[in-house]
Amino acid sequence: MKKTDYKKLDDEHIVTLVDSNIRRSIGYYDSQISRERKRVVDYYNATLPRPAHDGNSKYVSQDVYDAVESMKAALLETFSAGNKTVKFAPQNAEDVAMAEVCSEYTDYVCNRQNDLFSVMGSVIHDGLIARAGIAKVFWQVQDHTTIEPFENITQDVLDMMLAEDGTEIDEVTEEDELGLVSGTLAITRDTSQVMIDAIPPEEFIISPQATSLEDVLFCAHRTRKTMSELREEGYDEKLLERIGDHDDVDLETDPEVLARHEDVGADRGFGSNNYQDQVRNITVYEAYMELDCEGTGVAELYRIIKAGNTLLSKDIVTRKPFVAFVPLPIPHSFYGSNFASKVISTQNARTVLTRSILDHAVVTTNPRYTVVKGGLTNPRELIDNRVGGIVNVTRPDAISPMQQAPLNPFIFQTIQMLDEDKEENTGVSRLSQGLNKDAISKQNSAAMVEQLATMSQQRQKIIARNFANGFLKPLFHKVYQLCVENEEEAKIVELSGGQYVEITPAAWTDKRDVTVELALGYGEQEREAQKYLEMHTAFQADQSLQKMYLPENQYALISKVMEMTGIKNVKSYLTPPTELPEEQPDPAGQMQMQMAQKQIELQERQTAVAEQKAQLEAQVQQMKLELEKMKAEKSFAIQSDTVDLKEAQFEHKKLIDKAEMILAQSTDDVRAIASPNG
Repeated sequence: MKKTDYKKLDDEHIVTLVDSNIRRSIGYYDSQISRERKRVVDYYNATLPRPAHDGNSKYVSQDVYDAVESMKAALLETFSAGNKTVKFAPQNAEDVAMAEVCSEYTDYVCNRQNDLFSVMGSVIHDGLIARAGIAKVFWQVQDHTTIEPFENITQDVLDMMLAEDGTEIDEVTEEDELGLVSGTLAITRDTSQVMIDAIPPEEFIISPQATSLEDVLFCAHRTRKTMSELREEGYDEKLLERIGDHDDVDLETDPEVLARHEDVGADRGFGSNNYQDQVRNITVYEAYMELDCEGTGVAELYRIIKAGNTLLSKDIVTRKPFVAFVPLPIPHSFYGSNFASKVISTQNARTVLTRSILDHAVVTTNPRYTVVKGGLTNPRELIDNRVGGIVNVTRPDAISPMQQAPLNPFIFQTIQMLDEDKEENTGVSRLSQGLNKDAISKQNSAAMVEQLATMSQQRQKIIARNFANGFLKPLFHKVYQLCVENEEEAKIVELSGGQYVEITPAAWTDKRDVTVELALGYGEQEREAQKYLEMHTAFQADQSLQKMYLPENQYALISKVMEMTGIKNVKSYLTPPTELPEEQPDPAGQMQMQMAQKQIELQERQTAVAEQKAQLEAQVQQMKLELEKMKAEKSFAIQSDTVDLKEAQFEHKKLIDKAEMILAQSTDDVRAIASPNG
């Protein structure tokens, strides 16, 4: 067909398409799944199997109940033991703080604004006994009005109070001669929030060949609502009048509902709530299906609400609000295997064997008797089986007990085999439920017991991971998306450690990766915490790592250990390094430090004086050496001068002597010349 050949769908045609999908889905649902669920609920409540005869033992084994409750307890303990198992992964190093804020606020919405523990308990229970547990996540538009009094205020003050959004005058009680008024104000606050509800299995319908919630073309939530509730939700009165008395399905008489409420008289209240039209129950369908209502050739996801043959509303939406938990998934199928039905055969066999043991014990204790004809004087005395009663006989062998077949010795071995078979089918072993006295012995070491318990919990871990990946991750992601789309006002959120930050969910990114930290097993959580403690010890002992292991890192690591052990209020025991007060000096210590400082200064002065003294002594010694040197030099100079003087004197004397000799000789010559004899 050409694109122009597509036609728009009117309301009647849309209702017809919705009804057609509902009939196909309900036909599969009511014919097979519903009967199976009713049977499982009867076995869970121990109403089946029934005794073969009225006089036999009415004991019923609780295998289905034990398997379901043990698995439910293990899963609830894992995901609600105080640890934040679901977190948003940061996109990069700069996104670490924002991812933590998003995780904290989403956890606040799930656990404080909603009761996630109860939702998980209901979803896990439905998943174990009904193949799939369904939760609905949606944004609930609502408001809350409070009445607050005011007394003796002026008209200007009252006008300022009325200027605030959602504030109106409820009543003016009095006005005095000064113009002061008193009365009450009606303050309406927007309390819209994310809602998380667990849907009963019979209220959720889906296409019989659906493979997943994301890919299915049709799924719906059917529920009972009164006319008053529909009017409060804002539907047009003309549309409500068109509903009339049309009601195609009565959920109150659904087999699953009857089986669930059988013990409290589920058949006593039918029709009792129709005493007024305002409280008349109507089956309302909230269907999600792919439709091309405008004839564009492209189908879109619509949210269609109808009651009877009346279309109440239709809106284009971006996602389905449902999240499913399938404990035992089957590939390419939405509904998996039924966990509880795997144990029905074991409950039947154990019940029959245990009843045979009890019946045999009763027959052995109170056997039937053979009586010789005419051997009793009064047969009523034997029929009236009173303790210590008298039976009159006419002959000694008149009464004898009838021979009974002995109890089959293999019955107890068969019961033990059934216990082992139940453990293999469910993955819930006695070791995982609690150790018995035979588990801890001289031959069984702690490591062996731990290994046995861990091996027995492998199937529990797989179911837990199915719950984490198939239910918790999409649940938290849907909650996050609803907060981003609808939370417009800024809010204050408390981070781990007591730190408060202001957030605006509308400014967050619309897509984040969800991670689940899963630790399920025998002491597994404690072992993880021990790993971090060993890291703490190693970092402190290694001198090369001490420089990198700052107080902020130590606080983060110890906080992680405390959170893993279930301690949420970390700040009550540890103060963040950024909030530590400045250390005040101890007076005694300060005095001691001052004395030590003075002592150090004194020692420094003494050392300086000693150094100066040594320096002066060295200078004196140097001066002495120089003086001695100068003396030696002067003495040497004097001696040298003396020698030179003596030499000069000697030379002078020689000259004088020579001169005297010359003079003497000259004198002799003169005398000789002058002498007459000469």
